[in-house]
Amino acid sequence: MSCLLFALVFALAGCTATGNKPDATVTRTADGYEVTLYATRGLMVHDPVSLIFHRSYELESRIRVPSIEGRVDAADASVYEVSEFDKAAEKKAPSTHPVDLRLREHYEKERRPRLTGALVFSGKTLTVDVQAVGQNGSSPYPFNGTYRLKTRR
Repeated sequence: MSCLLFALVFALAGCTATGNKPDATVTRTADGYEVTLYATRGLMVHDPVSLIFHRSYELESRIRVPSIEGRVDAADASVYEVSEFDKAAEKKAPSTHPVDLRLREHYEKERRPRLTGALVFSGKTLTVDVQAVGQNGSSPYPFNGTYRLKTRR
């Protein structure tokens, strides 16, 4: 009984505030706009250190679109996902080892998912309702939801 209670306490203590943030930023680019969506994700739940110390990480989805008015087909958008771990790795000198190059190429493909569906811009609101298409079929994009748009200067 005490083991079960102990496990329950640690499970509840490991819950962090994860999810998509309500604001998205918009930046004008040479060929359209870049909309950045933000989220906090929890590290693996089976990792006891993360469980104890409430570890989470920040993730961004940078979506380039030709327009921020009306409905934009997700096929016309270019997506690039960046985590705080990616930002730290980019500061290091890149490895030229063949295995590292293959792994980097693999992760680059994962960071650029192909999307189907639509992004709907309405005033200062963006609604994302898309599917990420991969080798194993499609699944709801983790950044689906409604966001307040803010202009980044």
